[in-house]
Amino acid sequence: MSDVEEVPQSPEELLAEGRRNLAVRDYNSAVECLAKACEHLAKTHGDIADECAEAYLWYGKALLGLSREENGVLGDGMPGANNEEDDNEEENDEESGKNAAEEKGEVVAKENGEVEKNEAESTTKDEEPASSTAEADESMVDDKPGTSNGEGDESMVNLDNEDDVDNLQLAWEMLDLSRSILQKRAESGGEAARALLADVHLALGEVALESETYDKAVIDMMSCLDIQKELYKSDDRRIAETHYHIGIANSLASNFEDAITHFKNAANILETRIKTLENPTSVTDDATVKKYTTTDPFYTVEGEIKELKELLPEIQEKIQDMMDYKAETIKRVRETLFSSNGESTVSSANGASAAGSSAAAPKPAAADISHLIKRKRKTSGEDAPAPKRVNT
Repeated sequence: MSDVEEVPQSPEELLAEGRRNLAVRDYNSAVECLAKACEHLAKTHGDIADECAEAYLWYGKALLGLSREENGVLGDGMPGANNEEDDNEEENDEESGKNAAEEKGEVVAKENGEVEKNEAESTTKDEEPASSTAEADESMVDDKPGTSNGEGDESMVNLDNEDDVDNLQLAWEMLDLSRSILQKRAESGGEAARALLADVHLALGEVALESETYDKAVIDMMSCLDIQKELYKSDDRRIAETHYHIGIANSLASNFEDAITHFKNAANILETRIKTLENPTSVTDDATVKKYTTTDPFYTVEGEIKELKELLPEIQEKIQDMMDYKAETIKRVRETLFSSNGESTVSSANGASAAGSSAAAPKPAAADISHLIKRKRKTSGEDAPAPKRVNT
């Protein structure tokens, strides 16, 4: 039995197993399998060989999923109202880091036979640099040197954060390497290479979203969209999905107008797709339907129509959210820009109306205007200086 278990798998088998694990969101297993596949292919063909491009792509996607899972972010790439969740996640990360540091301090204190907290803190400050470096030598053979600075608990927390960043950084490096290989392959022609290249650009955009470089995410996803428009029909679902992702990136970048445009494009494409699928004559000649029918035994036209109709309300809700955010942003900008000006015009108007009825009323209005004149000279009115001189 042990001999059977130790039989090495081929890169193709590892790649297939890794993709299956990725499909069921078992990111740890997917990363292990795909890392071995990339290693075997790189040793056999070279690091930048054409045979490694697809393995790098799937390995990068697995690392991206693992990074999302470790950071507590939804791994399906379908953000909704995640602003509050992200804030809570950041607070939880900080609290978990503090708790981890406190727990490690308590463990070291118990091992040294110390009971009181004050004694535990003093002993950890004196003894933990050596223990932290020892742990670094044992458990971080492949990591970069210089990560432990002798700070005990703080160094361990920083190491955990660096591991999270390393997964995302490694995902970007693998995807970028795949992109450079596939670009060369796509130059010689071939729709398959260009389709993979589009997938790489989309994955790079998702990595940029995780690193909160939203403008870069939009650029990568737009590159994906340009390739897809050349490869697929205008009502292809993949184009709609890319529009949706670009809308998400723009919404996170507070580009509400662009987000609304791409969400609307996604909705229009899905509506057109539904009409195509509901037309019997169009379905028989549709290339996408033929492809899914041959590759997916569970695919049905009715099932796709149902799924698309379920997606439309979500996209419409996104459009309404963006319109609300846009209106709220405009309202806030107007309030901040014209709050002082609005008060001065109201006060001057009240002063003018009160001047016609009584002579004593303009004095408080003139005092208010004088304060505004000191702060912003642009709001000074023609009648404002005269009451000020009378008062002085």
